[in-house]
Amino acid sequence: MPYMKLYYCHIFFTVFLLSCVNISGQAIRADKNSFGVDKVNGIIVWQPKEVDSKKLQNNEIKRYRFKNLYKIVDSTGKLSHTHSQKIQRRKKISTLFLTRLPIVQIKVNSKLNKSSKVLGQIAYYTEDSYIESLLGIEFRGNLSLTYPKKTFDLEIWTDSINEISKDLTFQRLRNDDDWILDGLYNEPLRIRSHIANSLWKSIHSPAYVAKEPTAKSGIDSEFVEVFKNDKYLGIFSLSESVDRKLLSLKKVDEKGVNGELFKASSYDEATTFENAPKVENLFPHWGGFEMEYPIVDYKSHWEDLAELINLVAESTDEKFNLSIGSFLNIENAIDYYLFVNLLRATDNLGKNYYLARYDRNSPYFFVPWDLDGVMGIIQDGKRIPTTDDILGNHLFDRLLSSNLKGYKEKLKKRWIALRKNQFSNRSLFDNIDTNYRKFKMENIYEREYKVWPNQRSTENDYAYLHEWLTKRLVYLDSHFENL
Repeated sequence: MPYMKLYYCHIFFTVFLLSCVNISGQAIRADKNSFGVDKVNGIIVWQPKEVDSKKLQNNEIKRYRFKNLYKIVDSTGKLSHTHSQKIQRRKKISTLFLTRLPIVQIKVNSKLNKSSKVLGQIAYYTEDSYIESLLGIEFRGNLSLTYPKKTFDLEIWTDSINEISKDLTFQRLRNDDDWILDGLYNEPLRIRSHIANSLWKSIHSPAYVAKEPTAKSGIDSEFVEVFKNDKYLGIFSLSESVDRKLLSLKKVDEKGVNGELFKASSYDEATTFENAPKVENLFPHWGGFEMEYPIVDYKSHWEDLAELINLVAESTDEKFNLSIGSFLNIENAIDYYLFVNLLRATDNLGKNYYLARYDRNSPYFFVPWDLDGVMGIIQDGKRIPTTDDILGNHLFDRLLSSNLKGYKEKLKKRWIALRKNQFSNRSLFDNIDTNYRKFKMENIYEREYKVWPNQRSTENDYAYLHEWLTKRLVYLDSHFENL
């Protein structure tokens, strides 16, 4: 056979073989950073593009490329958001999950601590958004530091030398440089905090929102799937921080202090409104509060807050009734009181809240924080089935006892109005059910509890939450009806 004929026969045979391989086993190549691979736990999480999702319905797909090539080793069904697949590279079998949640990958070489941020890298991927940046990262929290699954404090950096921060926007969250990755470890269903923060924002807006359209009454958050150094850490809440920017508080001007922000960080006589200790502006902490904004010339500014605390703790009934409306936004206080009691947020009346004011002429208002110990559990995740009590502190007790300008009737009317809308059984349970079913149906619980085992089934935890909230609403309806 002439040489040219042999050459063309070889080309034809090679093409034929390649086409046979393609027909018998097509492979999808996943986009960079659209997936995370945990070789130790045998977990791969992937957010495919829409075009790839359509290809997955093709019965000819037999392989996936996540940097390396994996072959499908089970045929129990097509890969989908509700159906995982076993895939294999060499002799190692992994479980492949699809996700609709953003995938966050963190690389860090130094050992993490709580006292100072160390250099790392972050990659954030959704089909519509991809972000890559340097960052500073450290552990966050107090009690949460004792959990095996940690919570992280992030600051986005421009470079590794000067550690200058820069703002980024993740999906629908605000543009900022400070972020929290909450591990949610102590909340068995991983949904309570997210639901609670969303609920607060749905019932309350800043009183000055007409002046500051971007002001928020609390934080927004989104669920993400996190890998750290190629280890799957599970589901996290990527959330905003409560700060001057979130609340759109007025900055210091030539006249001095304007907007203020204080964090109730520990139980003490001031955070429970029982006593106003002596003020020392040299220190950023006072009576259980921390000064978040402003600190001017290395000094804090406690005088006005101390005057509010002292009014509640020490004043006569006449003076209290005359002045409290000037110091405190009563409508905000009503919403916060009802919100805390609906959730039975036992850890959010002596700490885990912020007091803020828009400017020097405005009253203070509450901003909730750290809403994990709610709806039948406390902050360490332990079940507390109590549903038949009312939470308060000295401020709320005094507002009730004074019945300032028909305070009790306002409280009752606001409860009734909320029960027809955001606090209705339908609204509350629909919100819970939507989040739970997504996590259940899309196998998020399966992979979460593969790395962080749960002592109970999710079905048991879900049934407990439903039962608890049903009883709580019955009790509160009766309580406020007879107020």
